Amino acid sequence: MSEKIWQADGELEQEIDRWTEAHREEFLKDLGDLVAVPSVSGPREGDAPFGAECEKVLRTALEKAEAYGFQAENYENYCGGCRLKGQGEGELGLFAHLDVVPLGDGWNYPPLECTLEGDYVIGRGVGDNKGPATAALYAMRFLKEHGISLKHDVLLYLGCSEEKGMEDIEHFVNTRKAPDFSLVPDTNFPVCYGEKGIFRGTVQAPVQGNLISFHAGSVVNVIPSWAEAVIRAASEEEAKDICGRLSRYEKVRGQVCGEEGNEVKVRAEGLSRHAAFPEGSVNAVHVLAEALVREDILTETAKTAVAGVERLTASFHGETTGIPFEDEGTGKLTCCGTVVRLENNVLSLSFDVRYPSSFRGEQVKDGLEGAAEAFGFRLTEVQDSAPFFISPEREEIRTLCSIADHVLGRHYEPYTMGGGTYARHIPNAVGFGPGLSDQPNPFPAGRGQGHQPDECIPLKQLLDGMKAYILALKALDEMV
Repeated sequence: MSEKIWQADGELEQEIDRWTEAHREEFLKDLGDLVAVPSVSGPREGDAPFGAECEKVLRTALEKAEAYGFQAENYENYCGGCRLKGQGEGELGLFAHLDVVPLGDGWNYPPLECTLEGDYVIGRGVGDNKGPATAALYAMRFLKEHGISLKHDVLLYLGCSEEKGMEDIEHFVNTRKAPDFSLVPDTNFPVCYGEKGIFRGTVQAPVQGNLISFHAGSVVNVIPSWAEAVIRAASEEEAKDICGRLSRYEKVRGQVCGEEGNEVKVRAEGLSRHAAFPEGSVNAVHVLAEALVREDILTETAKTAVAGVERLTASFHGETTGIPFEDEGTGKLTCCGTVVRLENNVLSLSFDVRYPSSFRGEQVKDGLEGAAEAFGFRLTEVQDSAPFFISPEREEIRTLCSIADHVLGRHYEPYTMGGGTYARHIPNAVGFGPGLSDQPNPFPAGRGQGHQPDECIPLKQLLDGMKAYILALKALDEMV
């Protein structure tokens, strides 16, 4: 993949570098205006299918695009876009999203501000995906302001529900023609040419006994950093005894609560990561369930159900859920039970599964269903998004790899991954930066990455991404 098939233009690159430096503060201001909106995709509010905050951030971005002279397009508030007109009839796409995961707890920096600390910008969405969206907009702005004419139109798509089901992109592809070739700036460089399938489902079981509540997680694709349960003891003395037994576990704490002093609130701590990349994380759901099971604290069917939760969350690669799948092209399956609720005497546990491209969602369903039924659970709310794969030998892929190597000054291999992006929903699309697989993290484990507190990205990485997008659009314009 190191074969050089693309020729650099030194004069153009010097102008990109000069222009980038001149617009650095403006870039940060525009990014900060987007970060300031807590655009977590939620229920419909009036004309906003994903809630008022997602409608607000979309409107903010489109107003910026119009101010820079682009034609803004709002697709019924599901998503939007801005267009750089070309000389022909074809179209190239840049697909980014403006929604973010919930802010969560534990921030040392303001999550709704774009803080520049040393070489890093910090705030919710700076890396995933408002920063890359801003880089894509500025790439188009450079082309426009320098009068660089392309044969193709360039459409920058701005989505509002990528983190929660991708209903936005489904609306787009069902109502509009997709571009001829698209880049998705929501991955690492150089090129992601394939993604695992994504299976999601919830297992539910009726429970009786002394378990009053069990709560963890807010979105299915994030491994929770904490989990809580409340247990009703027979007496205040038993409640104190339960707290003492739970204190044996480093990451578990219990306290007596309730008006009569016979209830115990238990909190377990974990280490959050994106569910597609669970290595190094600690699932607080498993930590809590394991402590309750080992100390034999629960009664009746609650005891069996929580034992099931403990078992089904014991592995990140499907060994305990009946789906230990793996293939050479896309690697091991990942399986994370992330959201737990106990409501109306029904305990539910939701799973995020990323399965290799040579397997099918039906195989995942059968395996998980069988493992869950052993503990009295039934599988509901099933969703499946099939894998995608483009040959890395295609000319477009090899060209993009060459551009990435040139801009970054070092070589990276193209890859496949477990993460899910818009690329799986649109034809002829690949992930193209601006992240790096070896990106340094200035924070300790559990902080600094996407979906974590103090989410950050080096500013240079975003600006390098902008440069790569300019060069890539020019190159693709000649070959597509």
